[in-house]
Amino acid sequence: MLRQIIISGIPASGKSTVGRAVAAALGLAMLDKDEFLEALFNSQGIGDAEWRKRLSRAADEILREKALRSDGAVITSWWRHPSSRVDSGTPVEWLSSLPGVAIELHCVCSPHVAAHRFLLRKRHEGHLDHLKKPAEVVASFEEHAAFGPLGIARVVRVDTDRTVEMSAVLAQIDYALELSFR
Repeated sequence: MLRQIIISGIPASGKSTVGRAVAAALGLAMLDKDEFLEALFNSQGIGDAEWRKRLSRAADEILREKALRSDGAVITSWWRHPSSRVDSGTPVEWLSSLPGVAIELHCVCSPHVAAHRFLLRKRHEGHLDHLKKPAEVVASFEEHAAFGPLGIARVVRVDTDRTVEMSAVLAQIDYALELSFR
C-alpha cells in the first residue's frame, strides 16, 4: 500500500521535525520543500524577494515531481491553503493526483509559539527571514492558523506546542489509513 503523508501547519510549527520522525518510523522517503529550495540557493545564489519567489516556485516543482514519482513519502512544505487569497506557499492542487492513500498530518501550534521559534531559528539566509518584523510574523501566523488543515485528505492533528509523543502520532496515522480502506 502506497502511503503519502502530507505535513501541514504554519511556519515553525514543527512540520519538518515531525515529518522526519514519521518518515523514519514508517520507512518512507522524506520530501521537504525547504531542502530543495536551499539547494537552489546554494547553486543559483541569493537575491531579493522576487528572486526568492522564483526559486521557491522551482523548488515547488521539484517537490511535486519527486512526490509523484515516489513509492510513498512524507511530504512537507508551507502549503498555499485553498482558502487563502495570499499567493504564498506551495500549491496543493496536485496532491490529489498522488498515487496511493494520502493522510494530512496537520501540526497545530499556537501562532505565538511558532512566531517565537521562527524568530529564533537560523535558516539559510536565502529565505530572507531577517527581513521579517516580529509583529508581521505573528499577524501572518495568526491569519494562516485560522484556516486550519488543508482539507485535501483524512486529517490527523498533532499538537506541536510541546514535545510530540511519536507513538501516539503513528497510532493515529495507522487508524486514519485503516479508515481510508473502509
